[in-house]
Amino acid sequence: MTSDVPNSSPFVIRPYQAGDESSLVELFHRAYGRLTTVEHWRWKLKGQASAVENVWLALSEDKPVFQYAGIPTRFQLAQSPTVVMVSVDTMTAPEFRRRGLLTQVAARVYAGWRENGVSFVIGLPNQQWGSRPAVLGIQALFPLHWLVRPLRPEAIIARRLHIPFLKYATIPTLLWNRILSGRVRRHPEFQTESIRHANEAFDQIWERCKTDWMFSTVRDREWVDWRFLASPARAYELTLAWRAGKPAGYSAHALVKTEHNTVAHLVDLFAARTDYATRDTLLCELIEKLRTTQADALFTLAVPGTPYFQWLRRAGFFPRSAFSVQVMPLNAQLPINLMHDPNNWNLTGADFDVI
Repeated sequence: MTSDVPNSSPFVIRPYQAGDESSLVELFHRAYGRLTTVEHWRWKLKGQASAVENVWLALSEDKPVFQYAGIPTRFQLAQSPTVVMVSVDTMTAPEFRRRGLLTQVAARVYAGWRENGVSFVIGLPNQQWGSRPAVLGIQALFPLHWLVRPLRPEAIIARRLHIPFLKYATIPTLLWNRILSGRVRRHPEFQTESIRHANEAFDQIWERCKTDWMFSTVRDREWVDWRFLASPARAYELTLAWRAGKPAGYSAHALVKTEHNTVAHLVDLFAARTDYATRDTLLCELIEKLRTTQADALFTLAVPGTPYFQWLRRAGFFPRSAFSVQVMPLNAQLPINLMHDPNNWNLTGADFDVI
């Protein structure tokens, strides 16, 4: 007779080794109840170069039962280049939960990352972390809010009221778009193009805009290519805006189909901090594209209290639920007080893996 009680022998904690991927994909399914692929795991966690191991495991009887991982990310910290880790896919086999694995592994990993020059770890811990972030020394910075802009109000109303024929009405959409038409507008001096491979234009945009914020992921062509165009899991569409022959900004979005409806995600919209003409143009371009699809709504993520969040609200986005952006300082010289001010950050859903 076999027992379902987990083996009580000590766990083996070690860094990732080639060949672990299949077991970790299986662990992901057991921990989250969702499927992923080896290809997606490799893209997310091994697609960016790192001088330090970024994936750590705990094993029981030679089988991975816990993963702690970070995406190594080139980062601008108060105008100086550094490396940070974006915490993703912390996962425990269900039968090994509440065994202290997060505390044991994370403490060991943080020590190693600190010694190798990683400045901090940033992430969106889920509810399963409980009180452990505080125990580890992780600090909450500010919320990151979901926002939604209805594209086809009649479809949303029909689904919520369970009256299918309402989705064929067009008056709500016409009225809604007319109300919002004066809030953002496409500026005639811009040209836009769809991008299949990030080029030097994205380096130019980053170099021109990087001093606008104290804290930001380095959004050059290397990062853009990896984050959006190399993803094996989602077909992101990248749009580049030009003004007077110079690249001004870009947007990235994706269509997401569920069993109930289709929605769009605005994953990133990057331009100079005060360049609302570029933002307006890119958003208008996106909404026009989405009108030719079956998307009912456009979702995005932004930090409340920032000018970008306020611009989205004026553009017809409504706030929904929120994550808590949290940071684990590793460098004793971090300007942590300045990091608590969201206006010092360029931060969108593209900096994480939830959109």
